[in-house]
Amino acid sequence: MRVLVFEPQYAGHNLAYVHHLAERLLALDCEVHLVTSSQAIDTEEFASHLGDLIDSLQITALDTFSTRGSTRSIRVNGPSGLFGLWRSLDLGLRSIEPDHLFVPFGNPIASCAGIPNPISSRLKRKGVESEIVLLSGKYAHPQTGRIAKMREQIALMILDRGPWSRIHHIVPHAVRAMKSFSSHLDCIATLLPDPVDKPPEMTKEQARILLGIPAAGRLISLAGLLERRKGVAELLGAFEQALPKLRQDDRVLLAGKATPEIRELLATRYSDRIAEGRIQFLNRHLSNEELWGACIAADLVCTPYPHQLFSASIVIRAARVGVPVLANAIGWMQQTISQFGLGTTCDTLNPEVFSNNLVTSLDASGSFNIGPAGQRFLAFHTPENFASRLTRRVAERVGRRDFAPEISWEEVLSTPCQILQSA
Repeated sequence: MRVLVFEPQYAGHNLAYVHHLAERLLALDCEVHLVTSSQAIDTEEFASHLGDLIDSLQITALDTFSTRGSTRSIRVNGPSGLFGLWRSLDLGLRSIEPDHLFVPFGNPIASCAGIPNPISSRLKRKGVESEIVLLSGKYAHPQTGRIAKMREQIALMILDRGPWSRIHHIVPHAVRAMKSFSSHLDCIATLLPDPVDKPPEMTKEQARILLGIPAAGRLISLAGLLERRKGVAELLGAFEQALPKLRQDDRVLLAGKATPEIRELLATRYSDRIAEGRIQFLNRHLSNEELWGACIAADLVCTPYPHQLFSASIVIRAARVGVPVLANAIGWMQQTISQFGLGTTCDTLNPEVFSNNLVTSLDASGSFNIGPAGQRFLAFHTPENFASRLTRRVAERVGRRDFAPEISWEEVLSTPCQILQSA
């Protein structure tokens, strides 16, 4: 079976998802084509995530996407971004003529695929089964107010009219909203795990050596892309305010590639804290081992994302290594951390509240452990379960049923013995 995977972006989850998907498709003896951007193939992320699969994939790198000025990063939103996405997808479909299509990060395309257009019509007419993975959306969190609810209904209507054979979402509320909207979405909407690998065998001391940071003291870690939406400024402000209540060797670790705005913030307002070692700043793309190291090295993982209503995989990583999370009390993070006992949430936009919770969470971190509910949650969010659930239809089409059984979300919400035996 010829399968097209369409993914032009390379930051964040995108290529990690492609790796898990492509690996399983290859195991199903599919002919796997990856249509991506010329910008993506030259990045560290591309080599890091797909290096071991490059020789097995047929890769088409297009220079037809809209870009952001001199940075040449891919633009996926707005009229020019959407036009570039659709034009590039059309080129891939015409040249490859797949039997099956996957769009692993599909929110931009999903926003208009249900509006009549020649590409959606061609997919339906040619019988190409098309699956899309969504990470966000107006239906992915409860809406209040008449206008917000109306926008949610419009977004669901567009999804309902799209060319999709199956829609996968990583947020439980989104799947519930889709299933309650129409009988069609009820049939095709599924909850997808956010795939988090098993951590490497590494002690806290080894993790700190790997990262080149001091071995002593307690550590608050914020890892991944360092940008405004991650709440870097809020964390640093709360940490500064909490210093009188913290130990002399308590530190903040900022690990990941930083935007110019964050670099300027650190250089102008926190250069003294960096010089004295209270802020450890690693400004680079982290390898998978280093990203794990940033979690394992920590006593507290912090996700103060100001407006993040959707899934945050670093929360799952922290839970995987038994480190508590302090997160902003909104959306998926608030619900998940509370429901599965993964740490604490607070209003991280309130400096005093955030500062106080930094102190109390750090003090309580030594006695933290993951309970049965958290273990069931972790059993769901594995790469194996992600790949199995995402490729279920392809496996059916090629007549393969010899993979490990999937773990369902219903099992996660059931008794401990059921899910742990399945895992």
